[in-house]
Amino acid sequence: MKNKYIITIILLNMLFLNTSCGIKGGFQGLYSYYNKSKKINPNLFIIPDPLKTICELTKSDTAKVYLINGKDLKKCLDKKQDVIVYIWGPKCKSKICYPLDILQEMCNENNIELYIVAEYYDVKLMEINYNIENPIFGINTKYYDSNLTSKYLTEFIKDLTLQDNIENRFFHFKQGNFINSFESIENSIESIRGKTNKNIYQN
Repeated sequence: MKNKYIITIILLNMLFLNTSCGIKGGFQGLYSYYNKSKKINPNLFIIPDPLKTICELTKSDTAKVYLINGKDLKKCLDKKQDVIVYIWGPKCKSKICYPLDILQEMCNENNIELYIVAEYYDVKLMEINYNIENPIFGINTKYYDSNLTSKYLTEFIKDLTLQDNIENRFFHFKQGNFINSFESIENSIESIRGKTNKNIYQN
């Protein structure tokens, strides 16, 4: 009985460590929480006009989150020189998660366009009107037919990069081509500015 108790504690600790970026007062990070968030503030979430590209979307004076899929975003990157797509975990507090205003500042200083895609939904943090240049995007869970973050996020990244098993939160694109992924914004910028950003995924 004692051994069973110890094993249970170990497993719970492992679960906490693996999801520490997503858990703070709930299980955000494991599920999308889109339906719950939409009930709280239905005006916050917008499905873009299918006749327009998401490149035409501009940040408004009030916070809005646009629901997209990876293919939508990929089309938007074709004519842009250097782009970083950041997978934002709203409640993440680890060293690999950054305030959005700071990210925008760093990208501006290095002539890099920044797109922010929310990993899951959190009304309180999404209602903030951050000092960023492009609107925040949310992953369209209905399009991916899942509310499990691990499933819809994996499929979104595959649609965006055309690659399997890509990790990290920062994705560098050059003229629509996926170049590499990075754990931190500093590594992303260093690679871009240092011209060491060879496309390691290119055949």
